[in-house]
Amino acid sequence: MNLIKQVLENTTTGSKIAPQKILERYCCMGCRKEVWVKEFTITIGPLKGQTDIAKIGCDCELIAKVKQERQAAKKERTRFIFEENSLINQSLQDATFENFERGEFGQAYQKARKYVETFDPKNPRNLFFQGSFGTGKSHLSVSIAKELTKKGYTTIFISTPKLLTKIRGTYNKSSEFGEEQIIQTLTNADLVVFDDIGAEGDISGWGMQKIFEVIDQRAGKSSVFTTNLSSSDFESTRDLNRIFSRMMMNSEPIIMNGTDYRRRQFMKGSRDYA
Repeated sequence: MNLIKQVLENTTTGSKIAPQKILERYCCMGCRKEVWVKEFTITIGPLKGQTDIAKIGCDCELIAKVKQERQAAKKERTRFIFEENSLINQSLQDATFENFERGEFGQAYQKARKYVETFDPKNPRNLFFQGSFGTGKSHLSVSIAKELTKKGYTTIFISTPKLLTKIRGTYNKSSEFGEEQIIQTLTNADLVVFDDIGAEGDISGWGMQKIFEVIDQRAGKSSVFTTNLSSSDFESTRDLNRIFSRMMMNSEPIIMNGTDYRRRQFMKGSRDYA
């Protein structure tokens, strides 16, 4: 492109004039500059003698192309961040909005969808999925993370028991990553899903303190939380109560008590064969 513009603007190649024909002149609506559409004859190289068409006067098309390439690169980078840092149970690897069995949780599904549609890092909001085991809380949460990743946001889905295991692993001298690096990665993401809070078994002590520290570091950013614990469970210890208080800040609660998700699938299969 630069060579073509140089030929057109200088109109000479050595001592020979490059034949040109003005096809169109107009004002670019983007930069308000005059644009010349020229047909010219190539005078050098393997394409010598052939004609080509070029626009000179503004770089709006080039800028738009560069912008598109940067957006594509950003999406690829955010996808890499999600896949590199997320700790997802095998059963959730293929979870999406499309394959979520809504059943009695159609309203929860709609709220999760709306959260994605209205997501804005400058206006952080949290979702708090609470309910009995196996009702699809994690399925909806990972679906949210995947959809926002497609939109170019940096997201991480992390099972809290696996997070604690990963942090403990940093205390080993041979660890590739440090604790601070893990926490900083979680702090910087546009969205983090903290899945299965309370499933790690410890209701007080180091584990709860560490989860509180990570959640607290993300104050002012969007997070999604899932838990099987009830409100009374969170009031049972000081550490759990502190975490519950942080999770409820700027959060929309979504209660999902009902039939176990896998049991619903089994019952559906039984009806299909009935």
